Amino acid sequence: MEYIFFTDGDGQFDINEIERLVTLLEQCDIAVGYRIKRADPFMRKANAFCWGTLVRSLFGIRVRDIDCAFKLIPKSFIDSIELWSDGALISTELLAKATNKGLRIREIGVNHYPRKAGEQTGAKLAVILKAFRELFKLRKRIKADG
Repeated sequence: MEYIFFTDGDGQFDINEIERLVTLLEQCDIAVGYRIKRADPFMRKANAFCWGTLVRSLFGIRVRDIDCAFKLIPKSFIDSIELWSDGALISTELLAKATNKGLRIREIGVNHYPRKAGEQTGAKLAVILKAFRELFKLRKRIKADG
């Protein structure tokens, strides 16, 4: 297939909204969603705001919701890069590398629902510390790659 669809498996998105992403592909290389009304507790929203602000400033990514797990990415792009992240930083890495390569990224609002399965891990201290360590390693690698 030509594209890879990226989403969470915990029921927070309606898979049928993929059509919203598909319609964007006429004007971009990568189509990403942003959560219209994020169904998360206040503290998680606050953490996401701070994280997103930092990531956007470090990498020049121009999307409002870095970690929205609703993305449509060309397989050719995925095949052309090496992914280093294996956790919370994966969306940042994908968007930073796409930005670095000059790919056109567009976004559209998608609905976000309360989690139906699993439990959130993003607010755990170990996950946060790992993400910061990986973030600065990623920045060094991307700068080195030019």
